[in-house]
Amino acid sequence: MDTANRSEEWGQGNVPALTDEDLRFVVESVGDERWGMGQGLDHLRAREDLLDVMLEDDRLVRSLLGDTRALLRVSPALVFSVLLRRVIRDLNARPYTLERTPETVAVFDAPRVHRFVAEPAIWGYLVRMLTSFIRTETVTMFTKEGERYRRRRFSTLNRIADIALFTSGIFPDHLRSRRGRAPRERWRAIPLTPETYEEHGRRFYRLAAGPEGRPNRRVLTALPDEFPMSRKVLELLSDRYLRWTRLSWFHIPC
Repeated sequence: MDTANRSEEWGQGNVPALTDEDLRFVVESVGDERWGMGQGLDHLRAREDLLDVMLEDDRLVRSLLGDTRALLRVSPALVFSVLLRRVIRDLNARPYTLERTPETVAVFDAPRVHRFVAEPAIWGYLVRMLTSFIRTETVTMFTKEGERYRRRRFSTLNRIADIALFTSGIFPDHLRSRRGRAPRERWRAIPLTPETYEEHGRRFYRLAAGPEGRPNRRVLTALPDEFPMSRKVLELLSDRYLRWTRLSWFHIPC
């Protein structure tokens, strides 16, 4: 994206960075005299508590879900911020979640899942992770090999643990359909099943947590033990709010 055409981004605390266009969309969808919107975006930037309330407003959800053209205007960070908040509210409204193993079973763990995803650090990490699978970033590094330097490029999609969580949460049916099936390709050593994705997700989150002081260590330390709950949150998001559009946003894994 051309740097000159990029909107200013902002965001602190529990609200991931949103663009100016995101804020204008929120104001148009929700803003009225009760919110003091006549004071403009600067007022909203200074009132993160106010923005928190607006992001949970039913009118904003209807604006996003009612017109797919809205997705061309706003950032993925806004969409996932709003929809994950709605998942949190849904979990608070009923005592159970559904597990498909392969039968559909009601598990009365919704309060526990709600407490987990409502933790600001967890919620924020999931928003940023989902956003990264739509707008990837590439980092260029120079490594010395002998007397020469070699340029290497690393995509944010190289996070094995995030890929395992994302795929098993957003596309669970794709993995469940492969249970008990031998891999078609002889070179594929890892079967594409929910169990293997969970095993590798746990393992690589533990490796990613690393030593004290590493960014996101608190979250990365929690995710291995709570991988099933994290996956369940993404399954709820996918089933209730993304099924209508996820195929146009995300590529189905092979």
